[in-house]
Amino acid sequence: MVKDEYLEALGPLASLYLDPDVYEIMVDAYDKVIVDRKDRLLAASVKFESPDALRNMIDRLMALGGIKLGLEKTSGHLRFPDASRCLAVIPPTAVDGPYLVIRKTRAGHFSMDDLLEFGSVTKQQYALLKSALQTRQNLLIAGGTGSGKSTFANVLTDEFPQDERVVVVESVYELQPRLERFVRLSADSSPDHSMDDLVKLASKMRPDRLIVGELHGPEAFQTLNVFNMGHDGSLTILHANSPEDALSRLETMCLMANLGLGLNEIRTLIASALQLITYQELLIDGSRKVTQIVELCGLENGRYVLQPLFRYNPETMLIESTGNQPEWMK
Repeated sequence: MVKDEYLEALGPLASLYLDPDVYEIMVDAYDKVIVDRKDRLLAASVKFESPDALRNMIDRLMALGGIKLGLEKTSGHLRFPDASRCLAVIPPTAVDGPYLVIRKTRAGHFSMDDLLEFGSVTKQQYALLKSALQTRQNLLIAGGTGSGKSTFANVLTDEFPQDERVVVVESVYELQPRLERFVRLSADSSPDHSMDDLVKLASKMRPDRLIVGELHGPEAFQTLNVFNMGHDGSLTILHANSPEDALSRLETMCLMANLGLGLNEIRTLIASALQLITYQELLIDGSRKVTQIVELCGLENGRYVLQPLFRYNPETMLIESTGNQPEWMK
């Protein structure tokens, strides 16, 4: 639960913050507040008296984290005690006045039974994923914005053996594994380590498995490299528009590491480090589904060999098996 001083600092936004159906709060102007209410963007009746009132609220809120905004620092990130995240941007970077975005941590921890009930995954998909984790395949969880990648990663960690040691690395920590033996590292909390540094550090902390939160840049190369160093059964997360796009984005991120490797060498690394790609979407009806599961079977003539295992049929609105068996189940 958020502390009283944070609620007091939020002023008119406090009621929205306490509303369990509001997932995100976006202040685009002193008289224009938008909320994500159960995955629908709606105008809120709440407003501030003036741009100055909005700015004062932002200053009070940022002060709780020791952040002072001004001409030399025009944006600030603040994490609430309940792990919700807040981003504030002020002029001149914010062209039309102060902006504020609060992304709330959703209460509770979904289970695989919940996802089955929601129709996000099928029992066949669950059986396949459970088998993949039990046989220590490395997973890439891909999907678009708001598709539930982090939630899905949390649920999959429930399948990790409780006697294994897991190290979680994230740029901004939001994963909440329900494991007996796990530690986590966060780049946004570290004064002297980048994501790339933290992945290297995590590999030295005696992990049985690694979880690397959403990849954004050159840390992708180090992540794949570590996955190839005996940490089987690990998983990582990536924003992408398809499984193929996920592989293309991984290539680009690895090139950003600027290690002088060619594309063929990077593809060899990717094909060796990953065995399974899940892809999920936020559909038009507001539902979230794992619409594709694809096995990465290696390279052939320099190209990825992808075997589709499940795909969503928009005509029947069902997730259907392709009938293909993954290599580890043959």
